[in-house]
Amino acid sequence: MSHDVIRVFGWEFILLDITFCAVWITLLIRKNYYLQFFFGLFGSVIVFISDYVFFYLIQGTREIFSLPTGLSPLMFLIYFSFTYGMIEFSYVMIMFTLDNWSKKMFWTLLLYSGWFLIAFLPKIFPLSDSTVDIVRHMKENRWTQIGMVVGGYLLLIIFKYTWKPFRSLRWLKLGFLFLTGFLVHFAMEISLLTAGIRPASDLISVLVFNSFIEFNTGVPILFIAWNLINYYMSEKKIRETLISSC
Repeated sequence: MSHDVIRVFGWEFILLDITFCAVWITLLIRKNYYLQFFFGLFGSVIVFISDYVFFYLIQGTREIFSLPTGLSPLMFLIYFSFTYGMIEFSYVMIMFTLDNWSKKMFWTLLLYSGWFLIAFLPKIFPLSDSTVDIVRHMKENRWTQIGMVVGGYLLLIIFKYTWKPFRSLRWLKLGFLFLTGFLVHFAMEISLLTAGIRPASDLISVLVFNSFIEFNTGVPILFIAWNLINYYMSEKKIRETLISSC
C-alpha cells in the first residue's frame, strides 16, 4: 500500500480553487451561516498548523518539489490550508446544523460540482506550464489517524450514555456523522483522482483510505463542540424564558 499522498497541478487550479472558496464564503454570509463560517476559519487555522508547522517544519513528511515562480512554501501552504479548511469544516457544520435535507443536498452538490470543475477546467483551458508538485508521506501517521477515528467515535458513544448533552444522540446520527466525514473528503479525492492530479495508482490506498479516515479524525470533535454550544445555548434560552415569565 502506498503511503504517499501526491498532488500535481498548475496555477489554474489555484486560481479556480480561490474563486470557488470566495463563492462558498459569499453564500455562507448571504445566508447568515455565520457559525459555519467561523468554524471554517477555525478549520483553516487547524489545517495550517497541522500541514505547515507539524508536517512540513517538524516532521518533514510534507515535501514540496516545485512551485510557480514567486510562490514560497509558506505562501502556498497558507492558501492550501485556507481553502481546504474553510470549505470542509464549514460543510461539515452545515450538515450538523441544517434540518432541511434539500439544503443539505444543495451544499453537497455545490461541493462536488465545484471541486470537479476546479480539477477538470485546467485540462480544458490551460493557462501556463507552471506546476505545483507536492507530496505528504503518511506512513508514520496512518495508525495515528485510525486511532483518532476509533477513539473519537468511542468517545461519542461513551458520552451518549454518561453525559446529559449527548443522551439524545442516536445510533443513526452516529452513522450520519461518519457518512458526512466520508462525503466531504471523498469529494476532493475523487475529483483529484479522475482529473489525474492524484496518480491513478492511488485508487485504493489514497482514495479509499483517505475518504473514510482523513476527515473523520476530526468529525467527532467538531460534533462535540457544536453539540455543547447548541445544548448550553438552548439551556440558557430556557432559563431566560422561565425567569421572564415569573
